[in-house]
Amino acid sequence: MKKIIILLLIVCIGHTAKAQKETPTLDTEFLSLHTSYFTIKNNTISGEGKSVLKDIASQSQFVVYGEMHGSEQTSIFNKAFIPLLFDSGFKYFAIEVGPHSAAKLTELSSPASKTVENLKAFYSKYTVVQGEEVAEPIPFFTSTSDAEFLKEARSRNMQLWGLDQEFYFSAFFLMDELTKTARGSSKYDDIQSLENQAKAIMYKHFLAEFKNEIDNAYDVIKKETAVVNYFNAFDKSNEKAQALIKDLKISWDIYINWRNDSHVDRISYMRNNFMTHYNEVSKTEKRPKVFTKIGSLHAKKTFSNGAYDIGELVESLAQKNGTVATVINSWRPYEKGKDGKLVNNFERYKRGFKRYQVFFPLAKQDTWAIVDLKAIRKAIDNNEIQLPKTGEYHKLKNLIYGYDYQLLLPADEDPIPNRSK
Repeated sequence: MKKIIILLLIVCIGHTAKAQKETPTLDTEFLSLHTSYFTIKNNTISGEGKSVLKDIASQSQFVVYGEMHGSEQTSIFNKAFIPLLFDSGFKYFAIEVGPHSAAKLTELSSPASKTVENLKAFYSKYTVVQGEEVAEPIPFFTSTSDAEFLKEARSRNMQLWGLDQEFYFSAFFLMDELTKTARGSSKYDDIQSLENQAKAIMYKHFLAEFKNEIDNAYDVIKKETAVVNYFNAFDKSNEKAQALIKDLKISWDIYINWRNDSHVDRISYMRNNFMTHYNEVSKTEKRPKVFTKIGSLHAKKTFSNGAYDIGELVESLAQKNGTVATVINSWRPYEKGKDGKLVNNFERYKRGFKRYQVFFPLAKQDTWAIVDLKAIRKAIDNNEIQLPKTGEYHKLKNLIYGYDYQLLLPADEDPIPNRSK
């Protein structure tokens, strides 16, 4: 009897080993079966990939685009994608800037037809250039192509939600906005004088930081008497001013304490801002549809960089609502350098990309590729395909289970700044 049991065990183990051996490993050929291509010309998406994007827009309550910052093609894509989203009911556009910066962008894009020229005047006024250092007042909307996709969104009256802390170099324009709240009061002239004093002190510390003479300008700025006096000059009854001051202090503290895990404070601030907007519009609208454009690490549905970020938040909301949250990750495989030569970023950043080699052949220099990671995920879960047992396993699983689609951009380049200097 024991011999029979042992024999049966050997047979079962043999069958199991054979089944595991026969499960193919994920490769480029399998990925290509779930990859669609498209082009964008004159703001029109063409090719089989368009139907994929239309399905994403129509089937999702939340769509998150995880971008690589500083990309011309990203702005081109968003400008063309926004009409598809809007046609599927997306009214809200959450962005990686502070709430008060989002309010300023709303102002500058009203009317939408004036967006490009208004942004150009704004960035020309507030951008500071010191040698190789460029200090911009609001990030991610600095180029002409950025202004064009914002114009596209605002022409459809999409509402902007500012999620992030106020940017490091936003203080100068936000202090102007803060001073405006005191117009008509008896303190206005004094507040203007205090603002000028505070700005002079801040500018001095920023220059010192540019020269590496101090490590964190805001650690010094926050304690400066001129800055403290300026903030204290606003009446407590001035709610708009107090809200702006509060958010500036929160933002500065996050920058000051970045070495002491303030990243999770930043992410919580972003999540809370998202939920404040979401809860407000949910009072009058059932399951509002929200598009978010944000850095790729923030977009991941799983634990990312020590935090449960925006991608995880919308996935949780979608599960609660019985809806769908779709997260698109993006890569820039090819990039034109300043000399005009094409650089292969998979080779240039080999350390970061080397575990994703099965994706490399899918990239094209003149065409967009979108890979359906959900289909790959399903195939893995159904044992139709397996991940490599090498070191690639960890990076590939993190990608495939963290995002729903992988977008590979065509040859990219740095966008052209939308300013006069």
